[in-house]
Amino acid sequence: GPDFPTGGELVGLEGVREAYSTGKGSFKVRATVEISKVTTRKMGITIKELPFTIGPEKVVERIADLAKAKKIQGISDIIDLTDGQTGTNVVIELKNGFEPEAVLEQLFKLTPMEDAFAINAVALVKGRPQTLGLKELLQVFIDHRIEVVRRRSEFRKGKATARLTLVDGLLKAIIDIDKVIKIIRASDDATIAKDALIKGFKLNDEQVTYILDMPLRRLTKMSKIELETEQKELKSTIAALNTLLKSEDAIKKQVSTELDAVAKAFATPRRTRIGAA
Repeated sequence: GPDFPTGGELVGLEGVREAYSTGKGSFKVRATVEISKVTTRKMGITIKELPFTIGPEKVVERIADLAKAKKIQGISDIIDLTDGQTGTNVVIELKNGFEPEAVLEQLFKLTPMEDAFAINAVALVKGRPQTLGLKELLQVFIDHRIEVVRRRSEFRKGKATARLTLVDGLLKAIIDIDKVIKIIRASDDATIAKDALIKGFKLNDEQVTYILDMPLRRLTKMSKIELETEQKELKSTIAALNTLLKSEDAIKKQVSTELDAVAKAFATPRRTRIGAA
């Protein structure tokens, strides 16, 4: 069922089941309370958690108004001890002779200690809004993640392939770097230099443009070992991406792995308890 950061107790499971089945439904969340003696002779109700978006000051004000108007019976005092360290802590002191459970039912009925929530699960499916049940929502999300992984892999493959082309060109050029420099310095313009490099080193237009745009000082400091290492890594990356892109099962496995990682990184214990009602 739904889980809220402020905790509370979920009631109305039938509404949740309907929402998960059809995409629409409603349920209620009640405050979490403790019933105990607040003095040697008096019982009390301590509010420890409230429905999502409901603050203790709102509840205290509502209870005080109801007690003053005599629309709720059995309350002698209410104290808000809520602070940043202990969290919600509202103590409701009861009059002698009143059963805490009976007073609590009045509080749930008449105050924000019980609040209603509606589910309307709408998602964009192929650009059109649709109301979907939980199973369909999950499928839409998984399909989206599959497409994300596919597009991301295609982008990374394209980027690695483009870089590999440049690295291949640099490796061809630094075999005889002195000749490359001589051609560049002897050429009257970039077009002449480009044609000479293409012919002399069997480079393509993209590779030559990259070399000509690079400062000669940087070009002369290029390390063959480093370039060969990068070339090997790029080829390995491209091969892995090709393997992934050719297999729908591999893409689904990648999606599953990433979802598991997110769950491990951000999972927190459940806060909202599931009630019987």
